[in-house]
Amino acid sequence: MRGIAATALTKLLMDHGHVIVQASRVIQERFGLPLNTAPADVTVKDGDLDELVVIGFPKEAGEVLNDIVSELEYVFVWKPKLNLHSVVVARVVDRKSDVCVLELPNGLTGELGNCNREKGDLVTVSIVRPPIKPWEKPRLSTSLRVIGEYAAVIYGSPRLTVSEHVRDSVKRRELLAAVTAAVMGKGVGVHLRSSCSYASVDDVVREIGFLEERLRDVVEKARGSSEPCIVYDGELVAILSLSSIAKEKLDFIRSCVVPTITRHHSLKAYGGSLSDIVDYIEVGLEMGFNSSIAYSSLQEYILSKLVSRPRVDIVHVKPDGRVLKLTPGRVELISRKPSGGYIIRLKRTLQSPGLLDGLGVEKRPGDYDEMVVETDQWFIHHNYYRSNGEPLGVYININTPPEIYPDQIKYHDLAVDIVYRHGEEPKIIDMDELEKLYREGIVTEQLYKKTIEEVEKIYKQLNKDKNRINSNNKKPNTHLEKTCTSAGVPEPGQRGRA
Repeated sequence: MRGIAATALTKLLMDHGHVIVQASRVIQERFGLPLNTAPADVTVKDGDLDELVVIGFPKEAGEVLNDIVSELEYVFVWKPKLNLHSVVVARVVDRKSDVCVLELPNGLTGELGNCNREKGDLVTVSIVRPPIKPWEKPRLSTSLRVIGEYAAVIYGSPRLTVSEHVRDSVKRRELLAAVTAAVMGKGVGVHLRSSCSYASVDDVVREIGFLEERLRDVVEKARGSSEPCIVYDGELVAILSLSSIAKEKLDFIRSCVVPTITRHHSLKAYGGSLSDIVDYIEVGLEMGFNSSIAYSSLQEYILSKLVSRPRVDIVHVKPDGRVLKLTPGRVELISRKPSGGYIIRLKRTLQSPGLLDGLGVEKRPGDYDEMVVETDQWFIHHNYYRSNGEPLGVYININTPPEIYPDQIKYHDLAVDIVYRHGEEPKIIDMDELEKLYREGIVTEQLYKKTIEEVEKIYKQLNKDKNRINSNNKKPNTHLEKTCTSAGVPEPGQRGRA
């Protein structure tokens, strides 16, 4: 267990009956754990932006993944259709120079370089980089490997390598000498995993012998196959993308172990000086700081930085894992809601021509978006205008409650949106995309149900407002006017804090 969420996830997984091995010194102290040097079946660690990576033997990694998802709920889940280092029989369906296009199991295709096979031939390959996110393609190799607790034995690449995490130079030399003697002349390679740090040389050599036999079985099984198929499962690598709500759940779990400030995992993921400030405050919490005052002060500090910036980045995390940066905005106002959240209004001036997504309205340079963000809501309003102030339409993006940082606003998009042009009826778009994400297991059931609930609530409110306005024979320009005026937001042009 490694990374920002190690404390929370250690408690979560121990509560589900899992045993933590090779724990860090901090985790040992916090949980009163003796050092267990057994090799890990599963590793959980930080990935890229807001991500957790779960990697290990397929059965065990699947159990750990399910336990984490069951507790955090509001996450995107990306799992590959073919595992890391799985060995598959594939069929050549096309050839471009020395690159073969292969038909892989589970409906996937991939490309293999330096390939001189003909169309229709079967070829055995391994997945050296699995397609975890929906847009990714597999990376293939003709080097095959089987994986054990301490080592991997490799067919087609007779080299010996050692994990960089085996740092004891004496141990490295002993392992390399013993393994070299064990595989000399056999035409196989060996990679020694980090768990070798705690293993005896005899145990490592014994496992390598077992893995050699297993590798021979895999090669023979592949040679006997007449259709594309999986002959060895490899390791499961899955990625979880953590929404702001999932991070809040991690905060709560962590607070059961050590003093934890609100938004701990969100702020630590941002890194930099904010991470250091969080560490400082949490030392203070142990000494008796008032947690509410400490968090309120930090929140005010972040907002003061945000409002002073000429450009604020808008980070839009898609359900397929792509991260988009929208046209930056300038903060015009930040006001506090009675509920405790904040309303942030930004102006985004559009620079390039094209079409406004969802609205189908021509976009011209100089057009602008009055963007309204509510930190405790599952949506963001985009209110589009021509450069002369003529209203074009409203785009209500459905997303997880946004995370606010000194230079950016970030949220996880939930695919479905509500749009309406000026003077027209609101409509829900991209519901089919949300349904597809749910069927594929990328959007969890809890996140799917919450999204539907929010869409229905917003759509119902829009129609209720429209009927009320019609009955009063009054028609404001956009939903922005209705929402922001009621919240006490000043007119455009005013900038600052309220």
